This record gives sequence, structure tokens and C-alpha cells, in this order.
Amino acid sequence: MAMLILGGAVAAAGVGCGSDSSIDYGVHTNDHGENPAMEKKVITVDSTERIEQNQQLGLTAEGTIKGKAPGILLRVIVQDVFETSFTDGTKAPPGMRVMAVEVQIVNAGSRVFNDSPAAGTTVVDAAGKKYTSLPGAVAVDGGEVFPNPFGLQPRDQRTALVPFVVPVGVNIKQVGFRVDKGGESGLWRVP
Repeated sequence: MAMLILGGAVAAAGVGCGSDSSIDYGVHTNDHGENPAMEKKVITVDSTERIEQNQQLGLTAEGTIKGKAPGILLRVIVQDVFETSFTDGTKAPPGMRVMAVEVQIVNAGSRVFNDSPAAGTTVVDAAGKKYTSLPGAVAVDGGEVFPNPFGLQPRDQRTALVPFVVPVGVNIKQVGFRVDKGGESGLWRVP
């Protein structure tokens, strides 16, 4: 299984990466005005080279990720991670809070992408624990949630949210995105 590691200080034991070396190609920002002095840097290299170098991406950096099936190729940008709330009456369990990951997906392949982005997105806390997105359809404050089912034609793009419920006090440090079962995955660091 091809695995692409794109993210911050990734512990080898935490994500199954074979190396603790890393390459930092610049500073990144989430483009929401927190630090206008920082610049966005887009990194695009061959996926084999990314795997070998354990390349890191920050928020707003683009990763090109291949699916298992021929013709599935996505350009993915994790734009933001923020705390939010449900707007459809759904309640977070006691001691939990609602987070959303804003993801932009561009279909750079030759086939329709028919997988749910929410199914392939995870968040990882500072201790290395992974959280999966919420099953089913919910609505959150801050934007539209990716629909399920989801279809994206070649050359089309979509930006939407993937919601999560995580314990209060948990610090989200990484966002993972997998194209499909058996496809590549990417990992972005969260400041």
C-alpha cells in the first residue's frame, strides 16, 4: 500500500513512517489573517520522491495524491482547522467539542472521484491519537459539509468542511487525508 506522508514532525511510531527525518520547504499560513508576514508555499513533486523524503506540508500547502484505481488523482489543500458548533440540532456529548477541517479538492485525474472526502479524513492530536469524521449528515457553523454521496468530475473542484467531535482540551496537530482504500494518503501539520 503506497503511503504518502505529508505533515509536521511525524513520529515514526505514530503514523507508520519508516524514517524520522524530515524536510521543511518553507513556512505556511492558513491565509485567515493570523500572521500576514508568513507566505504560502505550494509543493508539487513526484509522489515517490515525497515518500522517500517524508516531505512536510503545512496548512494551505497542496499535496497531489493518487488513488488505487488508474485515473484517480487529486490535488488536496487542507485550508483550515477550527472549532465550530452544530446548526442542525445535533448535540456534542458532554466533555466533547466540535471541530471542522476545511478541505479543497481538485480532481486532477481522468476519472470521476466518487469517494466521500469525510470517510478519508482524520485528525491527530498532540499525543498521536487519531479521530475519524462524523458518520452521516450533519450541519455545522462556518460552511457547507461535504455531501455523501459525493462525485467530482475531472477538472472540477470543491471546498467544504469535514466535522469531527473530539474531547475538550485536545490539541489537533495533524490532518490526514486518504484518497481511497489502497490509495495514497497525505498528512498536514496544524500550527
